This record gives sequence, structure tokens and C-alpha cells, in this order.
Amino acid sequence: MSLPMNQPPLPQGAEGEMNYSFHRLMRRSENYRWWRPLAFTGIGIGFYGAALLIAILAMFIALIMNPLTWAAENPDDAPDQFLMDPTLNMATATDFSMTMVSLIIMIPAVYLAYLLIGPKPVGLLISVAGKLRWRWFGLTLGASAILFAVYFGLSFGLGALGIGESEPVPASSLPADPLFYALLVILLTPFQCAAEELVFRGAFMQVIGSWLKHPLFAILLPVPFFTIGHLYDVWGLLDVAAFAIAAGFLTWRTGGLEAAMAMHIINNTFLFLLGAMGAVDLNATESNPVSLVFSVCFMALLTFVLVKLADRQGIARTAGPIPAAERRPMLQPWQMSQPPVHPNQAYWAPPAYQPGQQQNSDHGSDVSPPAPPAAGPSDR
Repeated sequence: MSLPMNQPPLPQGAEGEMNYSFHRLMRRSENYRWWRPLAFTGIGIGFYGAALLIAILAMFIALIMNPLTWAAENPDDAPDQFLMDPTLNMATATDFSMTMVSLIIMIPAVYLAYLLIGPKPVGLLISVAGKLRWRWFGLTLGASAILFAVYFGLSFGLGALGIGESEPVPASSLPADPLFYALLVILLTPFQCAAEELVFRGAFMQVIGSWLKHPLFAILLPVPFFTIGHLYDVWGLLDVAAFAIAAGFLTWRTGGLEAAMAMHIINNTFLFLLGAMGAVDLNATESNPVSLVFSVCFMALLTFVLVKLADRQGIARTAGPIPAAERRPMLQPWQMSQPPVHPNQAYWAPPAYQPGQQQNSDHGSDVSPPAPPAAGPSDR
């Protein structure tokens, strides 16, 4: 089948047409220009800065208006020491909440920026389907929960056997109200993880993928930006980098953020809940090589399981070209239910003739056709 003249040939994909992986979705838009990813990044940073200032101002006002902030004469005895001691303590409800909120507000910032200058629909920031695939998201949550439960169980079991260094949790890292802290974890942690995935595996991967086609660039280049946001030693930072690589690979391989969000949510929720029970130091910044090796092996196993699950479920990895919009004509011909009137007849007048009659073109009157003569001898 030959293409029409003056029409460039379509790039060939797996199905005879262009297919766009998740990191290339910005290229799918007809309005794509090389500068649009830069504009999207700048607008997103601007929205986040404005939202962060508003959040900081609101929290500062709330702390000033809290009578407990100024209740004690000695600042060291004050129940809330944020204004006096700026050191971050993730075991306190205040510091935990402020940290989570400072990350959660990235969601509206990146969403609004994508809505203004990104491809449409805005759900392409989440998956190639243009929306969150809830069934797939639920499956990845369940699989991640089971495997992380086994992972943490083995970690504590090996620690009890003396394999891997473990230190007792200091009193400063124990939440004052474990139940309230656990409630905050359940309410805030999923949104915090979703925000980080939207930015580092959603927006960053698509911005980089709009310029560089190979997926390795989109998977690896955001890793340093994600890693430096965690205050750990070298072993801990390598652990975070391995997690970021696994999340980026899953995002590209499954065509969306669902798998990466699921394992991020389960990991952080389990850690903070264990911290609420006093089993994990919430302020720890040091790790060790044994923990790193164990964590990397587990991440590889979890990634393998989620990829196989995606293949069995037939999860879409790419998006096809934008469907051509059906353009209806602005003006459509009026469907006439009667023959056209005489050209000289007024538009409001009834029809000048009826079907089966012959029209006299000189006078505009209807003349019936003459009847055929009766048959006679001369007709034979």
C-alpha cells in the first residue's frame, strides 16, 4: 500500500507505527519543541518554590500560635523545640510532618507545570495509558508488601544471630506517642513517596528522554539528584542509588510509575512504622557493606518479580501515536425534504409545483402533461 504524495513515511515500530516509551512521551505531542522541557522544569521549580514558602509561613505561624512553644521557662524543657533547636529529629511528630509536607507539595507543583506545558492528557506523567492503572498498582503494592515483610524479617533474624552490625535505638529516636506517629506515617508517607516518584522518575525521566533517546540516560541521570537529598554515609548513599536505579528501570520497563511508587511506599511505610515501635533508629545516617549487599540483592529480586508480574498481566510499555481528531465541517448542508422551489419564487411561498407535474419555465405555472390519445385504427 503506497502512501499519499507529499506525506512523509511513518517511523516503523513494533506494530508498523511509532511507539513511545514512558521516557519519550514528551516527544509524542505535536507541540513538542526542544525548549519546552526546559520551560516545564523552570515552571515546576517556580511553583514548588512558591508552595514551599507558603507552607513554611503557615507552619511558622502555627508554631508561634501554639502555647506549648512558649510554655516552659527553660527552652530545653519545651515540648516543641523547633524554634529553639533547628536540628531535624524524624522521631518527633512536628519534624516528621514538616519533612513530609515539604515533599508532598511537589505533587501540585509538577502537576500544574505539566498541565501548562506538558503533553496531554496530564496523566501521561504517570503512565503510557494516561492515568494511574489502579489494578496494576494494587498488584504491585501486594507483591512489594509480601517481599518487604520477608526482607525485614530476615534482616532482624540475621541481626539477632550477630550477622551485621546493629546498635540499640537511642532514646531521642523514640517517638513520644507511637500511635499518633504511626497514624501520621500511614497518612503522609504514601503521598511523600508518590511526590518523589512523580518528580524523579516521572518528570526528570521524561525531560531527559525528550532529548536523549536511549533509556539508560533517563534511568541513570536522575539518580544523583535523588541520592543527594538523603543525609547518609557512603554506604547509605549507595543503597539509595541502587533503589533509584531499580525504580527508574521499573518505570521504563512497565511504562509507568505504579511499580516504583508501590515499592517506595511499602519500603518507607515499613521503616517508619518500625521506627514508631522502636525497632529502627529514625535518625540513623550510617550503614555498612553487609547491609548494602543485602539490600542490593533484595532490590534485584523485587525488580525481577515485578517485571515478570507485569509481563504476565500484559502491562502496556509504550503508547501509540496520538489518534487523529475527527474534524466535522463547520457548515453542513441542510437536508431538504421537498424539491427546490422555483428560482423566482419567494422563500416563504409554498412549492410552485408538485412531484409528477411539468413546470412551465415561461410563466412559472404548473401544466399537467397532456394525456396520450386513445388508441384507434390508425395507430396500428
